[in-house]
Amino acid sequence: MSFGFQSINDNAFVQIDAEAPRLCMLAKGVYSGTTNASGVFARAITSADPPLVFVRPDPGAIQVPISVWFTGGPGNWTGFTMKASNVNATLSGQYFAATWASMGTAAYGLRLWDQNATLVYDSGAPAVVVTFAAGNWTYLGEEQLTVGHRYFWGINKMLGAGEYVSLNPFAMNCHNNASGGGCALGVDYANGRIMMYSLATTAWTDQGHRPFLCAKLLA
Repeated sequence: MSFGFQSINDNAFVQIDAEAPRLCMLAKGVYSGTTNASGVFARAITSADPPLVFVRPDPGAIQVPISVWFTGGPGNWTGFTMKASNVNATLSGQYFAATWASMGTAAYGLRLWDQNATLVYDSGAPAVVVTFAAGNWTYLGEEQLTVGHRYFWGINKMLGAGEYVSLNPFAMNCHNNASGGGCALGVDYANGRIMMYSLATTAWTDQGHRPFLCAKLLA
């Protein structure tokens, strides 16, 4: 950086930089519902693009959220909703939402602005640390549903303590050689893996390199 404020910890990791944005947690909470499950932000997130939402499903049956959408709009994101791939399934867990910009959330502490008077740090918006990234999905097979098929892939990754999974990459349809199919995310705690599902009439067995991220809060 050429001027401003910078904080570096004992491991030479830049924690705060007045010229470089970091991924900040701006909202967190729980979600629960049958068929649909929603998370409502305590305050609107003012970023132009939708925030990144990370979820940690409750242990138990493999939960498969699909058809993710955000409520609100640019500069006023108010929450998100997920639909279960099985219409009668229950979705539940914890979430946090983050953006590459800070918001004034703390009642006291430290705030920093850059040369354009943009808030770049607020002590009430903890840093988000990416703990795992991959795209090497392995095709595992298919299962017959009442209508159509469900195709599934996996990544061998045990979700660690305090880790969450990024939901945003699974808001897009999966590729297949038919007309496209919804993309769903599952956490298989029992077998230590992350699952991806496509609901369609057929599927490509190689899904390419759809990004998969795990993250946790620094504080």
